[in-house]
Amino acid sequence: MHPHIHCVIPAGGLSPDHSRWIHPRYHFFLPRHVLRRVFRGKFVDALKRSHRQLTLSGALQPLRQEQAFASFLRTLFRQDWVVYLKPPFGGPQHVLRYLAGYTHRVAISNHRLVAFDHDQVTFRYKDYAHGNKKRLMTLSAQEFLRRFLLHVLPRAFVRIRFYGFLANRRRANLLPLCRQLLLHHPHTHPAPAPDSTATPLTGFRCPHCATVMRIVETFSASTLAPTALRSTPLDSS
Repeated sequence: MHPHIHCVIPAGGLSPDHSRWIHPRYHFFLPRHVLRRVFRGKFVDALKRSHRQLTLSGALQPLRQEQAFASFLRTLFRQDWVVYLKPPFGGPQHVLRYLAGYTHRVAISNHRLVAFDHDQVTFRYKDYAHGNKKRLMTLSAQEFLRRFLLHVLPRAFVRIRFYGFLANRRRANLLPLCRQLLLHHPHTHPAPAPDSTATPLTGFRCPHCATVMRIVETFSASTLAPTALRSTPLDSS
């Protein structure tokens, strides 16, 4: 089981009176160490309030008792939760392309299915633990269907939800207002002070994050050649 969500948070928001757009002070919504603690606290608090609505069966049946459940929740604060952060994509098109793979596809695509033989299903997968190498996995048909059905949403569960100025009831009015405010009050970053020690820009951009590359070190044929080869004379024979 790997339950998770993907969130897209706008870089800023409307002021309470909807008169201006408030730009963020930082590039990220929250620092990593803050985000993982806030998420842990919010998640555990939601679990605590939802105790009576949870279906606790099998090995989890003892947690039906409130005291046992409270003791279990306390253990969740004894370790740091994992929060994955990365630099922003090269633009909104990259974000949409990335998220579309999660919101508009099934658990596994047909081209990854290799064989079905003697009640055994063989498919391709990407081994993230070993350099993203593509490998083959064979499972029984029953286990394959069990894993596949883990990706089927419950009845009446909404896959994509919008909040704030993108909520269904409000975006018809608020979204044009956001565009208007951003047009009249664009976010301008202050120009950095000249620094003679700064590394020069190359003009090339990273194909993954679109960040402008900087020259860190320059190599030549002479510097790359082994010292032993440069110092040893050639054999005339």
